[in-house]
Amino acid sequence: MTNLLSKLLAALGLMGTVLSMSACSTTAVGASAIGAVAEAVAGNSYSKESRRRAEMQSDLQSYEEAQTPQHVENEAAYLNVVEQMQKQGLWFASLAHIDALETRWAVSERSRLLRADALRQTGQKEPSSVLYRQLLRSPSAARALHGLGLIAAADGQFEAAVSQMQAAQKIAPTDALLLNDLGYALLHTGRGVDAGMPLKQAAQLLPQNTRIQSNLAVYLALFGSTSEALAWMNQSGMGAEQRMRVLEQARTLSAPAEGAASSRPIQVLGAAPQAAVVEVGRSPLIFEKQLASTAAAL
Repeated sequence: MTNLLSKLLAALGLMGTVLSMSACSTTAVGASAIGAVAEAVAGNSYSKESRRRAEMQSDLQSYEEAQTPQHVENEAAYLNVVEQMQKQGLWFASLAHIDALETRWAVSERSRLLRADALRQTGQKEPSSVLYRQLLRSPSAARALHGLGLIAAADGQFEAAVSQMQAAQKIAPTDALLLNDLGYALLHTGRGVDAGMPLKQAAQLLPQNTRIQSNLAVYLALFGSTSEALAWMNQSGMGAEQRMRVLEQARTLSAPAEGAASSRPIQVLGAAPQAAVVEVGRSPLIFEKQLASTAAAL
């Protein structure tokens, strides 16, 4: 018994916890040693758990500090954090951090562009337009023109939107999101048939983007054939609900306007959020029979 306990204590590194076993009786040693082992093991277990929790807390604190922009010591890194916030739709929060960033460092072309985007997305179109215009002679001119076009589209001024975006396209011809928004704007003018080229380019440049997929599907339902529209929906992996929404939007866009123009609000699936509610004028028509045929084939 004594040898067994001695080995156990030695293995646990607790030999010094128990007084010399050789001076005690076997029974006394057994009782005292077992008590010492139990107490020491419990204390050792508690100590390990405490250390584990302390390490977890330290790691969590380090992670949170790494994610907090105020702890970023580099301006470029802070700008990257703000861009990520905007990609997550945190437009109001990004404005607060742009204030902090420009207070800590100077106003830059990049921070001005981020602010213009955030102002537009939060409904502050006038100050956003001012900032975009300040960037028209900078390397960010394409994005500034794109932004101005999106503001025009949100106001239902689609011809102006097309003009701004076509100017941006000349500077950034491979920007898939710009091409998508240009095609979207063209669908709301009398030149809807011209939306095919930019939408098809956007679809190949950014094939997984669902907004682009949906806008191209709307175009094909309006100006293509039933087989083309169905083939594209199948290729894009659209579900039944999304397909029906696409056809509903195509039907809305193809409906004849009352009088010279109609101004009923619609939402085209996949359109940029800032241009979701728009005014619809006359668009080239596709036969209602073709739309019904496409819907029946879904």
